[in-house]
Amino acid sequence: MMKPSRVRFMMKCNGLRYFLDRTILSRTIRRHKCSCLTLENTFKCYDLETGPTMDVELSREDALTMYTQMLKVRRFETMAGNYYKQRQIRGFCHLYNGQEAIAVGMKQSLRPCDSLITAYRCHAWTYLMGVSLYEVMAELLGLRSGCSRGKGGSMHMYGERYYGGNGIVGAQVAVGAGIGLAHSYRNDNGVCVVLYGDGAANQGQVFESFNMAKLWCLPCIFVCENNHYGMGTHVNRASAMTDFYMRGQYIPGLWVDGNQVLAVRSATKFAVDHALKHGPIVLEMQTYRYVGHSMSDPGTSYRSRDEVKAAREKHDPIISFRNQITELCLADDEELKILETKAKKFVDDECKKALADKEVELHELNTDIYAKNVDGKIRGVSGYNLEHIRLSEVCFGKPKKTPASEINDVPVGAAIDLAKAKERKAAEAAKAAKAAKAGKDGKKGKDDKAAKDPKAAASPPTKSAPPAKAPPAKKPPAAPKK
Repeated sequence: MMKPSRVRFMMKCNGLRYFLDRTILSRTIRRHKCSCLTLENTFKCYDLETGPTMDVELSREDALTMYTQMLKVRRFETMAGNYYKQRQIRGFCHLYNGQEAIAVGMKQSLRPCDSLITAYRCHAWTYLMGVSLYEVMAELLGLRSGCSRGKGGSMHMYGERYYGGNGIVGAQVAVGAGIGLAHSYRNDNGVCVVLYGDGAANQGQVFESFNMAKLWCLPCIFVCENNHYGMGTHVNRASAMTDFYMRGQYIPGLWVDGNQVLAVRSATKFAVDHALKHGPIVLEMQTYRYVGHSMSDPGTSYRSRDEVKAAREKHDPIISFRNQITELCLADDEELKILETKAKKFVDDECKKALADKEVELHELNTDIYAKNVDGKIRGVSGYNLEHIRLSEVCFGKPKKTPASEINDVPVGAAIDLAKAKERKAAEAAKAAKAAKAGKDGKKGKDDKAAKDPKAAASPPTKSAPPAKAPPAKKPPAAPKK
């Protein structure tokens, strides 16, 4: 019989099989607040000597944290869909329903020094990377309290070490390779997670990024979120090779069951260690989206309702993780229902709070277009003569005008380098003049002292006193005998 502290389970396709009696199991988990799982059928390796660990530990705290995050993400996307149907959210809106295990599981294994960049299906990642749900919803609604002041919308949100959703298909992969290069250049021990979909996997810039990342051994984790559909086209009709974890060719790969949050967490930890030691790695997260490509796509013209229903019943990441938590006795049904109610209320309150905010004023629409404005007016705007202003001026007011007598010419472009060279030359000249003056002052001081005390100047320098105990003198050599 196994020791209580090493309770193990075998994960099967139809659930969990006990190795120990449920009574002993419940008593053990209450004591240690942690259980150990053995994962099966969740990984496939390509060009890897070893893969992620199959034995994973799950604590009660981690279980409830991840479950709550998945609930919040799912509820938020539901609210976003409702607001879009009410025409309160306009433009594009890509939802993450069904893919929550990927974002939540990966974030559990990422460190504060790691970076991330993803595509346009980015609401969940924006929240998990530190932006509040209130700011995310305000951004979707186009309000001034949004994380991009309401100007970015669904596809352009950013945060600390989070380089956003990106609207151009596959373009974020090349940018992510550049972020990996920055980590390597700074030597800050960070890795960059680069996410893209199966629809972007055939883009030329993806393979160009693979090449540069492998050539320079960049700390990058390329993650293909394979939800089986690139817009309305099934993956089998778009890709000659659907094993995306092998598409790196000369880069090792790993296939992961993206509907199992614990498998995602284990695979991410393995990928981070690999990227730091050996360079880039390609992950394929097998998942499924329940909604259309975007809110303008009903998602039923290219797939049947029965297909979506079967995916929900058999592979829903939230339901499967909930079953694991209860089977492991980390929490009971009543406790999980309370968590579900709290998560739903929290998300609804955040969304309602954002809904009550205001849009940005019209004069803010032409702020911060230029980093350094050299023309004064905004160029290329037909029929308008717009002044360029900074967002700080909108928020805090314009600074007071500087008197003309105090205005200095600010160098621009190549003149900056010339001005800096001139400053360096002037600083070196001042330093040399100071040194020459110091030497001249020292010589002058000696001359003044000699003029005041001529005896001191004429007397030879005093000899130093002999040591207290001088060594004995050597005897002279004896004279040779005649």
